[in-house]
Amino acid sequence: MPVTIRDVAKRAGVAVGTVSRVLNKQPDVNPKLRKQVMRALRELNYRPNARAQAFARNSSPVLSFILSNRDFLHPFHSRVLQGVEEYCEESGFFVIYTRFRYSPSVAPADLPLPNILQSHGIADCVILAGANYENFTASLDRRGLQYVLLANNLFSEGKREPYDQVRFDDFSGAAEATRYLISLGHREIWFIGDTSVPWFRNRYEGYCKAMSEAGLKILAQTLSLSDDRFVNGMNSIQMIFERDRQVTAVLAGNDEIAHGAWEGVLKAGLEVPRDVSLIGFDDLNNAGRLQTLSSVRVEATEIGRHLAKMAIAKIRSKGRRQPEVLLRTALVKRDTCRPLLTFSSKAEDN
Repeated sequence: MPVTIRDVAKRAGVAVGTVSRVLNKQPDVNPKLRKQVMRALRELNYRPNARAQAFARNSSPVLSFILSNRDFLHPFHSRVLQGVEEYCEESGFFVIYTRFRYSPSVAPADLPLPNILQSHGIADCVILAGANYENFTASLDRRGLQYVLLANNLFSEGKREPYDQVRFDDFSGAAEATRYLISLGHREIWFIGDTSVPWFRNRYEGYCKAMSEAGLKILAQTLSLSDDRFVNGMNSIQMIFERDRQVTAVLAGNDEIAHGAWEGVLKAGLEVPRDVSLIGFDDLNNAGRLQTLSSVRVEATEIGRHLAKMAIAKIRSKGRRQPEVLLRTALVKRDTCRPLLTFSSKAEDN
């Protein structure tokens, strides 16, 4: 097998990025580290990839957008990538997109990197989107590779330090949506979403906070009944009806779940919002009924722009940690919520 830039970095005891800068004759390398790299190059008889070198010499700095454990056609992440590309184009940076699937059970030292990082190491900073686990971030840390992270989608045992990451405030967004339903007179408000994944768990906790503040009972279906989010929403609301549980409003973990819950309400011979008010999350504005769905808006394109801005700042500061960026969400009120009928009647009597 040909010697790779990773082999050189390992022999020299430096980061892959340091080897890349030496190969491309960049001046910002410690003389001692440069000597270590040059010695390793000679010892391993490294033959540089001419195509990669030409790319690095003749192009602008490069960011790598890695979509982990997700399909490219996912609308949320497509918009995040759009924001990254827009900001990079304005700033004179190139973006290389790649998908990466990996298991969370692989040890960081044994986790292979995506090919774009493993083969050439030409990305100056990595943007991590999709669903990520701590073994991948730990693997990048071990290799000295710079990255910034969409933190809402990280499966983590503990809380990360507030650096090198962008988050949107889904906790507050869910709390705001729940308070709105309460203000309409609803008391039997259900949350539907699989809390084994971090983004739904954050939203569930926001819902719980608003319900507890109002002295209302937590009503939630947090066990996924299907890997398909639409089917999970439909099956969950049907199970709630089958158990004769009271429900006048639903806060769904995302718009797909909301769409499924809507279908389940219709199958039960009921209507939205006459019988059940409904709020989704993400505000993806998909076709059909979802165009009228009340939803918590997450500005996915802005998330992408901030991730790119942070990555570029990290490059320009030579790897200095960047403070976390927290983006607000906003409740968009459309046609799927209305005051509870009995609540409205009492208000008129007063």
